[in-house]
Amino acid sequence: MFASFGKAEKVCTLAVYFRAFDDFPLIIAANRDEHYDRPSAAPSLLPTTPKIVSGRDLRAGGTWLGCNARGVVVGILNRHLNDDPPLLPSARSRGALCLDLLMQNSATEATELLRGHRIRYNPFTVLFADPHAAYVAHNEDQAILNQRLDAGLHVFSSAADFELHSSKARRAEALFAEVKNRVPLLGFDLSASIKMLQAVLADHSLPQGSTNPGDAICVHRETSGTVSSSILFFSQSRSRFESYYCKGPPCRNSFGDALGLDIS
Repeated sequence: MFASFGKAEKVCTLAVYFRAFDDFPLIIAANRDEHYDRPSAAPSLLPTTPKIVSGRDLRAGGTWLGCNARGVVVGILNRHLNDDPPLLPSARSRGALCLDLLMQNSATEATELLRGHRIRYNPFTVLFADPHAAYVAHNEDQAILNQRLDAGLHVFSSAADFELHSSKARRAEALFAEVKNRVPLLGFDLSASIKMLQAVLADHSLPQGSTNPGDAICVHRETSGTVSSSILFFSQSRSRFESYYCKGPPCRNSFGDALGLDIS
């Protein structure tokens, strides 16, 4: 849930490396872009079954990104529509849907939850994956449409109507692809990988001719912008998620210690 009710921001970025590295079938790097006055809690272990590690939106009660003890990771972006239709204040929280998907035992099971789902939400794009399968879905009216993802790097933003290759996502994908190419040369040094991913999440570059701060990966506006970043690793050999969180924009702040979650 990377923006709030009111006018949707054109800013969010989420990258997933799905089965791109031998021992790490899932790596997520994401910026959460939000109004600065919207309260939230840092990721923590939630008392649910299955166990979940996620942040919490303290206004609507949902989350924007998390993982569970069955090996499922879910991230949701509030999707900006080009013609700026009014958002529906009566629609269910998109962050609540993110939590619903985090209660599932597999990504395939999550597709079953969405099949026939007819609850009204404001526009979103949601990624849900486990070490074996990955999907992206978006809503049109009350229908939710799924697409299975191939192995490799996939980058999403909320910069336009649902489109896997929006201009912002393409620019971000080029930077995340450089990380993908460099990491094997380092023997997958976790600390070095975090630094390289942070450098991408902190990137302020704009496309030629743009003066819109929302076109950057790390966004700074007067009332909204990048309020936090997250990097999640799933290790196949250790059967464990490690979640790293940066409070505030990653250009000015550091990622803290790992919050671990063993897979049962």
